[in-house]
Amino acid sequence: MVAFFKKPFFSNYRVIFSIYALLTLFVSLRIILVDGSNNYQIFYYSLEHLIHGKSLYALYPTEYSDHYHYAPTFAALFSPVFALPYSVGLFLWHFLFAGVWVLAIYRMPFTHQQKVFAYWFGLQELFTSLVNSQTNPFIAAIPLFAFISFEKKQPFWAAFFIVLGFNIKIYSLVAGALFLLYPQKGRFLVSASLWAVLLGLLPLFFTSFDKLIWQYDLWISELFVKSDHDKWANTSIHRLTHVFISPDVATSVIVGLGIVLFCTVYIQVRKFTQTDFRMLMVASILIFQVIFNPVSESPTYITAVTGVLVWWFYCPKLWLDWFLLISCLIFTVFSPSDIFPVFLREQFVKPYVLKALPCVLIWFRVIYLMHVSALIEHRQIDLPAHS
Repeated sequence: MVAFFKKPFFSNYRVIFSIYALLTLFVSLRIILVDGSNNYQIFYYSLEHLIHGKSLYALYPTEYSDHYHYAPTFAALFSPVFALPYSVGLFLWHFLFAGVWVLAIYRMPFTHQQKVFAYWFGLQELFTSLVNSQTNPFIAAIPLFAFISFEKKQPFWAAFFIVLGFNIKIYSLVAGALFLLYPQKGRFLVSASLWAVLLGLLPLFFTSFDKLIWQYDLWISELFVKSDHDKWANTSIHRLTHVFISPDVATSVIVGLGIVLFCTVYIQVRKFTQTDFRMLMVASILIFQVIFNPVSESPTYITAVTGVLVWWFYCPKLWLDWFLLISCLIFTVFSPSDIFPVFLREQFVKPYVLKALPCVLIWFRVIYLMHVSALIEHRQIDLPAHS
């Protein structure tokens, strides 16, 4: 595997980016011409509903199935795409989100070989998300862009990315945990408040103030409905707990214990200056916001897999780390694909939530490494300057 990624052809960015572009083109054309996309229909009609003062969160069975779950800002934010003819917007949608994820990996302070590894390892998982026309690749990129901004001492832009992510999927707010590792905390909080107001009022370009307040009230109610999702319909630590421990364990208990464990790393104040520690925090954030989300689905895991990649580059690579990485590749990345045996997927992976299990175990490994100094080799890496 290591030798493969060192071959000049396979480590050439032009080759990799071309493969990503062709894959995205294939997904877009297939969805437009064959499969269709209920998810994009939900997104597409949100702008029309916002403009005409209709509830964003009501059911519209003649237009799409399921509910719109995003903030009103989402409809306004992507209005340039939704204002295009349906097929044109749908075509560009996949390129937008695939491109953002690819760019985020490229901008991270990884070595060339690490970036190459990330692109090949993440290819199938990105495909899984794209075929569902999901926003998840963008959500995976948010903590990376926030981290880069913090590292460059730009809390104003770090706040922008975190608030932007919140307006797409609220659990992106977990990336805000990074700000405690950096100076200029006050500036970050002021910036976050400013961006919250600006982005929160963005829909006023398309609706009245009273209607916007009404939409936000509906959104809050919808979030409570969404969070009360069937415990057997998710792919996360929640269903793992219900399958292997007890179906009576409350969602709030699982999330609460997760938050407590997540926050224990803040006692390691002296490590805040270590690049490895901060990178592992990014990994923890990316994985946490998926595995502790009680409504996580398979396409959500591009975010967790991105966290797994960050962990891999900064873990000690003992036999346990190799075992976890290979398990993630098999069960998390490949299990939803056509190359994985259907029998194994239907009889073992889905019933026992094996797609989630490697990411859950890796997250516990991340927390352990952040607490144990002996297993974190300090390697100071400066961010490359970008104009």
